[in-house]
Amino acid sequence: MSDYGAFRWVAFVAGRHFRTRRREKGHTASILSVTGIAVGVMTLVTVLAVMNGFQLATIQDILEVNSYHLRLSELTERQTEELEQIERGAAAGAVGGIRAVVPFHEVETIARGRFEQPRGVLLRATPADLLHRDPGVRERLTMVQGAFALDRPGSVVIGSELARAMGVRVGDSAWFVNLAGERLDWRDPQETELTVVGVFRTGTLEFDRSWGFISKREARESFGVTDSPTWGIKLQDRFADQRVEARLRGALGLERGQSESWRSYNRALFSALRVEKTMLMVLVGLIFVVVGVNIFQSLRRSVIERTEEIATLKALGAPPRSLQAVFVFEGMVIGFLGATIGTAFGLLISHNINTAFALAERVVLGAQGLLGAVLHPLGIGVARDFALFSPQHFYIDQVPAEVLLLETSGVFAFALASSVVAALAASRRAARISPAEVLRYE
Repeated sequence: MSDYGAFRWVAFVAGRHFRTRRREKGHTASILSVTGIAVGVMTLVTVLAVMNGFQLATIQDILEVNSYHLRLSELTERQTEELEQIERGAAAGAVGGIRAVVPFHEVETIARGRFEQPRGVLLRATPADLLHRDPGVRERLTMVQGAFALDRPGSVVIGSELARAMGVRVGDSAWFVNLAGERLDWRDPQETELTVVGVFRTGTLEFDRSWGFISKREARESFGVTDSPTWGIKLQDRFADQRVEARLRGALGLERGQSESWRSYNRALFSALRVEKTMLMVLVGLIFVVVGVNIFQSLRRSVIERTEEIATLKALGAPPRSLQAVFVFEGMVIGFLGATIGTAFGLLISHNINTAFALAERVVLGAQGLLGAVLHPLGIGVARDFALFSPQHFYIDQVPAEVLLLETSGVFAFALASSVVAALAASRRAARISPAEVLRYE
């Protein structure tokens, strides 16, 4: 028999198994197996999409607002001049892929406003035209009050949560103590008074509650910052950092330690995010282990119930491997149907995750209302303030979701593989059935 003929025979027999009702429970076992695979795939696709949304948003905020893609420090005058030429475009052809170049200082301070309780604040000293020079910061910095006007002497722009904690608004004064400057005297620390000219929001709690921006001139005159700035470089493609870094080393003559990539600068955070995601995939992936055991038991029971049929087919010349392939094909169909249905629903929920949460809230609130109507005559009240993501507890306006094709394909393949492995293990019994023993008393 040719390979194509063998495949048609296996598909025919497996199709007959699907269409034939089981002796005890009909198609319940197969339906439950498909449902289990579908639920597992749907859950894992949705969870990964939400986690990707949070992680990618966090990474983008960190790279665009805080760390930049490349950092250059301790540059000489010659290196600074050449880098400024690259920034102006005079030498961009020698490097390429650079989107923005911004010099900055970071000043660690203790700040207070109307409320006397001091708070740790990181002031980033940048050019007054930062939003013009760096579109990435401009996109992620939303001005809640005032304007990003660092060209005014004695001005500061602070985060929205920091302004709320300090009790200040636009036009109010805030006082800062430099913790790293040469002027610091722990016996009598000198405070610098600055006027709040703007309040920003990035959507990242760390930046909004502990960050502020001042001009480079303010850092020099008010906080005594005299060292060379750190140069933050934004790239068109952040994954081209190693190539651009090598070109900058050649163009500027950088030594080891003068440049640092976002990969090494944020290594601890990104490693923690990777471990978190891996552990979550392992935990949710245990669903497929449970479903695989269910498929194994279902097909094993199917083999036992069809022992006479298998013995008859063997007596008529059916090869043991073909009989095994029948049950493996059956498990493959179960896995494929479950993975397809689960992927479809997972993608649907992921792309409408906020609608799904709103619907879940309405269902819960409706159930609470119904329960309240039942318990009200008994004098028992039921609270109706349920919210999955209340702004009182979460610093987000909506739940982000990002579906990655490679991960979704991996989930689909893993679900299908778990079904095939379970079916392969269950089908080994069919290969060991002896026609003479089974049909002796028939």
